[in-house]
Amino acid sequence: MKDSHLLPLLTLAKKGKVKGSVYISSKDLGKELGVSQQTASRWLKELESFGAIERELVKGGQTITITEHGKNYLKTFFVDMCELFNKKNDELTIDGTIISGIGEGKYYVSRPFYKKQFEDGLGFSPYPGTLNIKLTDETDILLRKFLDRYPSVILKSGTDEGRSFGHVRCYKALIDGKVEGAVIIPLRTHHPPNVVEIISPKNLKETLKKKDGELVRITIEV
Repeated sequence: MKDSHLLPLLTLAKKGKVKGSVYISSKDLGKELGVSQQTASRWLKELESFGAIERELVKGGQTITITEHGKNYLKTFFVDMCELFNKKNDELTIDGTIISGIGEGKYYVSRPFYKKQFEDGLGFSPYPGTLNIKLTDETDILLRKFLDRYPSVILKSGTDEGRSFGHVRCYKALIDGKVEGAVIIPLRTHHPPNVVEIISPKNLKETLKKKDGELVRITIEV
């Protein structure tokens, strides 16, 4: 697609909250974008031909739905903008709610094989356990994926007590603006992409005085 298609696609996405359909005429879209009806109509036809939208012509206008291809185009633009601005800010902030885990994090964080690497790479010995944070906002989920672009502290894979362990990427972070910690992303994990694990030298639930379902803000150094 052309760069000129971004503005009409973004406008449609905002009106339909990305996932919904939008009822709008070419005339009204043109007025909103500051272009002629003919230009707006041409842009819509081009977006449709590129597979970015699906249109259903109805009386007085049309119903427009953004396709997965169109959403991915917007996501790519979003990630590029985040990368541009985060080069200056050197931090990335995501919000999520605390959820209970199955206790697996405590076992892995406590392994001598990992513990020494945490101390060397992050500068602290982690409390035996991880805080699981569920991301529900689509922007926060995208930012979590965006994190993969940045360099991290790498915990190497290997064996310990007869078991094999995969490598882990770590990103130093500040939890709720006051507690030092790190986001850890194991190569092997049972968590879905919208769940992140946090470690800290402190018991985070006790220190933050928070429980399951409460909001936590993670500011990550990038």
